[in-house]
Amino acid sequence: MTRADYTAEPVGLPYDLRLGVTGHRAIADGPALAAAVAALLDRIAATLDTPSSPLACTLVSPLAQGADRLVARAALDRLHAKLEVVTPFPLATYRADFESADDRAEFEALLEHAAVVHELPGVTPGAAAATISAVQRRDTAYARVGERVVDACEILIAVWNGRRAAGLGGTADIIDHALRLERLVIWIHAERPHVSPRIIRHITYATATSEEAIVDAVALPSSARELSIGYHQQAAYFNDGSVRNEDVRTRAVGVRETFTGAARAAGVPPEALAGIFDAIVPEFVRADALALRYQRRHVWVVNGILRLAALAAVTMAVGQVLFFPEHLWLSVFEVAAMAAVFGLWWGSRGGAWHEKWLHDRYLAEQLRAAMFTVLVGPPGDARNERTLVFYRLPKHWLIHIGHTIAQEARHRVPSIPIDSLRRVIVDGWLLDQQRFHSRKAHRKAQQAHRRHQLGFGLFAATLLMALLHMLGVGHRDAQNLTGLDPGVWITFFALVLPVWAGAVHAITSQLELERVAERSARVSSALAGLAQRAGRALTPEELAETAREASALMLQETHAWWVLLSFQGARLHV
Repeated sequence: MTRADYTAEPVGLPYDLRLGVTGHRAIADGPALAAAVAALLDRIAATLDTPSSPLACTLVSPLAQGADRLVARAALDRLHAKLEVVTPFPLATYRADFESADDRAEFEALLEHAAVVHELPGVTPGAAAATISAVQRRDTAYARVGERVVDACEILIAVWNGRRAAGLGGTADIIDHALRLERLVIWIHAERPHVSPRIIRHITYATATSEEAIVDAVALPSSARELSIGYHQQAAYFNDGSVRNEDVRTRAVGVRETFTGAARAAGVPPEALAGIFDAIVPEFVRADALALRYQRRHVWVVNGILRLAALAAVTMAVGQVLFFPEHLWLSVFEVAAMAAVFGLWWGSRGGAWHEKWLHDRYLAEQLRAAMFTVLVGPPGDARNERTLVFYRLPKHWLIHIGHTIAQEARHRVPSIPIDSLRRVIVDGWLLDQQRFHSRKAHRKAQQAHRRHQLGFGLFAATLLMALLHMLGVGHRDAQNLTGLDPGVWITFFALVLPVWAGAVHAITSQLELERVAERSARVSSALAGLAQRAGRALTPEELAETAREASALMLQETHAWWVLLSFQGARLHV
């Protein structure tokens, strides 16, 4: 993909939809089941059909006999899927586990289509050899390979008879694992393939010995958002017109000029950066501009909600009661302010501004690092098969886009002398980012300090109002107080100021200013050390290792920021 010319039409990368399969080896009605699987795959392809994000599928499977191979053949035929094979043992051992020569031949025929083969080591008995049977080792290995399939996929196709697993690692067990990891599980009934596929939400059993499962399932979704949130988000990103193409071109020219200046100073010819300029820079500029736009919108909404809530819920209500008790119609302004609060929240939620800010910033930081890391070597593996289920991690599409764009740029990077490469990495990237994080740490700390000072000032003012109220200032003739009497104003401020102090504190907490400042300070210190190490590198391999470590550090910081801010969406505070 090249965005150097940046047309008005959306230009996107294919979405890597990762499908997994689990199912029974014994299939009662193969043709009917094959037809059901083909119809399901056609429906998936039709639902996920946006010009800006064409569909590219990967099927992850052990290619065991039965459902695994049936789905694999259909995926190759209907979706032209890339086949990723995961085996429970090394291939030689796995082949020996097949029942017949025809079984092995069918496996070999499908294996020829595999783009990637992951051979798990199996289960070795070790010191407990006497207590672990061959059957136990085999069942454990198949359970583990089934879990690996789930870990590596987004959607699991389950060809299941609706009954409890017959042994360890059976189809029902793998479905349970997928549900725990919140994968989308599409159920095709193995014995009734004519029944429409459904989404499994939960599985229970009437008793501990019941064979038939009680399945909570719903109809297959008809929208891309419900079927694959990752696909929906990627398509939304490439279709996002919030930033004008002319602005992207202008900013891209500025980034290229800055990069070219740093390269010339290091002795790197500008033509060596052509791949970076064409593939990475325009997409980086676009992602960065979108991130800034949605950050401003999100911060504006957070501030607006909290301030309007304080204004409407207390300030207007108290002011009307104390100063204009006879003018009840003034409460219309309170209602209007509350309606504005709801409107801000609803607009932010509908526009997914918080979500888009996180997505676009994460992608921009990947691409910022890639502009330099591709100079020293190919990008690392983009797959993230095993994830922490208790964090909202970046979706696979973000990592895939960054990796794909970096790969494209790397193909066009020529060999660069070590001295020049070292200077551009250190001066153009590491020290530049070190100074950025240092300034950011100082700026965020100052913002947090000013907000805390404002909070203390409001607290002090509230304490003063309480003391005056306790001393009876302005309340000598409480029955005849008017809006001009000090007592009314003391009461007003005593009630209103704590609310505004709470709003200031909530805004500060929502933006996580102190934590962001602390992380940036630590990143700045770490980058200074890495810059020194890179400056001492004597070989391209040593420099590449340091560059990869620096990239990992900055992406880890972005990831930590992602986790922290993902729980700080716009909320109604009333």
